[in-house]
Amino acid sequence: MFFLTVGKEIVHNILSFRFVVTYVLLFCLILMAMFLMTNDYQRRLQEFSTADRKVRENLAELVKIEDPAEQFQRIRQADFSALRLPTPLSLLALGLEGSLPTQVSSQSRFFVSSSDDRLGRNVLFDIFQTPDFVYVVNVVMSLLALLFVFDSVCGEKEQGTLKLLLSNSVPRDSVLLGKWVGGFFSVTAPFAVAVLGGFTYIYISGAMEMKGGDMARFGLIFVLSLLYISTFFTLGLMISTLTHRSATALLVSLLVWICWILVVPNLAPIAARLAAPVPGRQVIEAEKQAIDREVQLLMAGIGKRKVYGDQEESESIRKDGESKKRKLEEFYQDKMSRQISYSKNLARLSPSASYLFAATRLAGTGPNLFDYFQKALDRFHQGHDEFRQNMSSGVIMEWTQSGPKVKDPDWFDVENLPRFDMFAESLDDSFDAALFDILLLAVFNVLFFMLSYTIFIRYDVT
Repeated sequence: MFFLTVGKEIVHNILSFRFVVTYVLLFCLILMAMFLMTNDYQRRLQEFSTADRKVRENLAELVKIEDPAEQFQRIRQADFSALRLPTPLSLLALGLEGSLPTQVSSQSRFFVSSSDDRLGRNVLFDIFQTPDFVYVVNVVMSLLALLFVFDSVCGEKEQGTLKLLLSNSVPRDSVLLGKWVGGFFSVTAPFAVAVLGGFTYIYISGAMEMKGGDMARFGLIFVLSLLYISTFFTLGLMISTLTHRSATALLVSLLVWICWILVVPNLAPIAARLAAPVPGRQVIEAEKQAIDREVQLLMAGIGKRKVYGDQEESESIRKDGESKKRKLEEFYQDKMSRQISYSKNLARLSPSASYLFAATRLAGTGPNLFDYFQKALDRFHQGHDEFRQNMSSGVIMEWTQSGPKVKDPDWFDVENLPRFDMFAESLDDSFDAALFDILLLAVFNVLFFMLSYTIFIRYDVT
């Protein structure tokens, strides 16, 4: 009887008008999302290649300078820009990929440039952003799953078919499970076909290298999407067993969808900001500037005294100032990390947040991407600071009676320049980090189905 119920649900859904609408809508939306994001990713790759070629040409010009003294001065004044390679799976989940700069400067810790010239591009791109695959699943598929199943039980009660079905002494658990299996298959079949079509386009276009790791991440995001869709499908089934009229079930489903998709994830950062306030970045920078001014005043006072041993005292003052600024930065980062943690935990009250956290982590475009970028940027600037210190300390240049002279004409080697290398998280680490949100989605599924079963056992079909 279970398989008859499953078959009945599948045939009923396939013959319905909403199945046709769902199939066409999903096929168009997912294919369009993958098409647009693939083209955007290829554009960013092309911009990266163009910028990388310019950087290499500038370095080649510095190497070709024959006069060592002139080469030394040019290198000392040069800004060795570094580039960030776009994340391959950003074409599925853009995440923070579009918010991080693609080019950084070696001379300033605060100046970063992007490949997008804000003054020379259509500003509407910043308002109407291109929806990616994860966005379509998060918003559209969750709503379609609810609309597919909201009248699965209460609708049959209104039509009188549920009473007729249960009059044949059919176990209610088999009926409920059959409705879930048949309905879920009806929803995910068009979704799987659309994803297969999108994957085929990505493969043909050559936008993503079909490496083992990327393929595995693609598959995990697809399975995660199915788990997320089942969460809202099971929620819709529970709502259908709670109500006795289709109109009521539809209204409750839309209300829950609005709260979980739009309200909770957007209110979570605001609530976290109130619960764990963080001083503004301008305040921190002002405090650092005050520390620098204090150090300069103390150093100026020491310079006026001209007493033996002042060099050690000056070094002590400088180190003390650096220590204060470092503690201030650590204080700010600690406060910010606590606020972000609160935001994530509050947002996880909605399955939508758990899905986004897990999907972007698997794609490598989640909040951890910013941490890896910041650490890579710090290493890059630290390396260039040491490089400039070596240039100024007399290791490369010596002063003679005839003027400055380079000790070794072949001292400059492009391969020895500090590089901007971002940490690439392994698939195992990404999965381990996303496991909590994946398990949370599984818990939502089990909880909703158990509640559906408990309610349906006592459901009045008359």
